[in-house]
Amino acid sequence: MITKNNDILITKLTQGDARAFEVLFKLHYTRLTLFSNRFINDLSVAEEIVADVFALLWEKGHELTFSTSVSSYLFKMVQNRSLNYLKHQKIENLYVSYLEKNNLFDEVRSAVEDGYEEKELARQINDAINTLPEKCREIFMLSRFSDMKYKEIAGQLNISPKTVERQVSIALEKLRKTLKHVTYMLFL
Repeated sequence: MITKNNDILITKLTQGDARAFEVLFKLHYTRLTLFSNRFINDLSVAEEIVADVFALLWEKGHELTFSTSVSSYLFKMVQNRSLNYLKHQKIENLYVSYLEKNNLFDEVRSAVEDGYEEKELARQINDAINTLPEKCREIFMLSRFSDMKYKEIAGQLNISPKTVERQVSIALEKLRKTLKHVTYMLFL
């Protein structure tokens, strides 16, 4: 009976039925929020994540195919979004630590005063880092944000220190080009 109701709900949702969406929302919102909060430990952020998941479900519901139950699908979406949020927070924290350690906050503040808002600047830097090839990005982040020496990175990734040096150089060059409109070289 539950499977049949689940199937009917899925069918109606994929057809854009607002009532089916409302039923799903009422059934799952609280549990999903509490589930996300276990990862995030911030109820307002958890509520935002769950709201985003439901917004996506409403917008893309007609395109989705469910290989599992709707409940499992929603919990997996919330889990992925929560983990992505944590990953993003970790990168931001590493970046702030890097700026503090290297006394670069004054340069960032100057850039902000020159017309960049802090969030926009952080987004641009994050976007630029995310455009790097995967291995290059990993090496760069270990070098700059984990404060590891080239030899340590080489040992961890089972590559030569020269490869690490070259990849960091490539990363810096690409970031310089991508962020050329930022007048301060934040990564040097």
